[in-house]
Amino acid sequence: MFADDLATARRDLADWSQPVIVDYLQELYARLLGPSHQSLRVLGISHGRTWRILILGDLEKLAPARREIVGISRLAGLKTQHVEQIDQAMLAELMDIIVARFHRSPAQASLYGRILLSAASRLAAAGSTVAA
Repeated sequence: MFADDLATARRDLADWSQPVIVDYLQELYARLLGPSHQSLRVLGISHGRTWRILILGDLEKLAPARREIVGISRLAGLKTQHVEQIDQAMLAELMDIIVARFHRSPAQASLYGRILLSAASRLAAAGSTVAA
């Protein structure tokens, strides 16, 4: 795969998944904080931005974005472990969406799946940096 093709696939995945990501993140935070918590929108949008950075592979922006979402979640009364659980659930949801949406295009599903696996490894590395 050429670097330009991978960059295009990353942008495509980041673009179509962004609204899904933000909505699902807000749903996950609502389960923890309650559906009318004042921080749901900020948490969903900020955490969604972190996921966009992950998908695009923008490593320079990842650590600051991760620290931001951990800080905001702490202000809302959550622990770092909650953010990690939400990230795991988000990753699983995206994989399920890709499998369902691209079941007739195995090559596209595989490409997006590899992008998410790469994002998951960056997320794990960023998580250990924030926890330190």
